[in-house]
Amino acid sequence: MTLKTKNSVKKSDLKALCGKPEKLVPHLKNKLAAHRPQAFVFSKKKSVPAAVLIPLYFKNNQAYLLFTKRTEMMERHKGQIAFPGGRRETEDADLETTALRETEEEVGIRKSDIEVLGRTDRFLTNTYFMVTPYVGLFDYPYPFVINKTEIERLIEVPLIHLLDKKNFEVKPFHKNGYAWMVHYYHFENDLIWGVTGFLLSNFLSIAFDCARNMFTPSGLG
Repeated sequence: MTLKTKNSVKKSDLKALCGKPEKLVPHLKNKLAAHRPQAFVFSKKKSVPAAVLIPLYFKNNQAYLLFTKRTEMMERHKGQIAFPGGRRETEDADLETTALRETEEEVGIRKSDIEVLGRTDRFLTNTYFMVTPYVGLFDYPYPFVINKTEIERLIEVPLIHLLDKKNFEVKPFHKNGYAWMVHYYHFENDLIWGVTGFLLSNFLSIAFDCARNMFTPSGLG
């Protein structure tokens, strides 16, 4: 099925907002600061803490999000499109540190070059990772250094494309007794879905008041 969305920001204003850093960045900071973080969970089973970065930048006067396409050598989610991130290591001071460290390890963006704008909601994956996303701004162009063991290539998607509801849909998927509401974003020949699809929907829902936070029948935890 296709999910209808409702934006508090008028469609006619979205393109202008996404094209002006001086407007979009304060908008995102304010939205993220005002949001009370939640946890989307489906089970009380012990989970592994993890974090990802939602990397934002401006290119040709348009806001973009950066995604990675994972290699087939990865143990989990091989070949899928993701945000940079991974599990928290013992040396990480907090989950924000995890997100920044993993981003540098995967695509070479130094933590000193990222301005963290805020965080969104935690999400428990069906592999029992409790993922906390952070939104980070960096300057473009950037001398990316890709970890070729983990990352096949980078994918740059205009934010306005992701906000367009015609590029988005939700389909139910049954696994292990749960009816997962799987989120799909279409961009050229790529498909952003699964955990990344939901994390993206959650970010857009918080930042632009899109009604895209559909989850499992278990609802919020």
